[in-house]
Amino acid sequence: MRKEFIDKLSEILVEMNILKVEDLFAIHKEFQSRADISFEYFLLEEGLVDRSDLLQALSRYYEVPAIDVVGEIFDHHDVRLIPEEVMVKHFFIPYKRENDNLTVVAANPGDPHLPVVIGKYVTHNIEFAVGLAQDIIDTVREYYDKSITYQPNSIQASPMERSQQEVHPLEDRVVQEDHNEEIPLIIEETIDDYEGK
Repeated sequence: MRKEFIDKLSEILVEMNILKVEDLFAIHKEFQSRADISFEYFLLEEGLVDRSDLLQALSRYYEVPAIDVVGEIFDHHDVRLIPEEVMVKHFFIPYKRENDNLTVVAANPGDPHLPVVIGKYVTHNIEFAVGLAQDIIDTVREYYDKSITYQPNSIQASPMERSQQEVHPLEDRVVQEDHNEEIPLIIEETIDDYEGK
């Protein structure tokens, strides 16, 4: 399956005039010696493609939109719908929620198990986009780190959630009372005051 992916993605990159057919054998041979890296990141690391071209090729392969998650702003609530370890394991992140639809950016949108995994945590209709695996992992971890101190109802996080009622410190309050000058003031006296009389 992985070889099929590599061959097809290479073919798409040739069609896009990014790679040359005569270079594919050497590229694939070099990649086989790099067991520590995915084919996508191998292409990037070797300078054979740039990010936008690679994402475009992945979009054509999976037949879904491509989204570069680097620099994108994600909703903390949407990200935290699913446990961090699940997203890291399966290389995906919730991207955008509209009504009953949830767009999910995944490194492998064609994974048949992915809708089942996501469906354990949400009831939305899932729509997929493709992104780069390591970028997805980094973004998930970044947003979970931020969420440790994120407070949705705090003034800093959401100014529009402030109450319309103004709150004043107790010492600043002025209580308006009816005052009758004929009512004498009660003067508090101590025991010493009584003993001296």
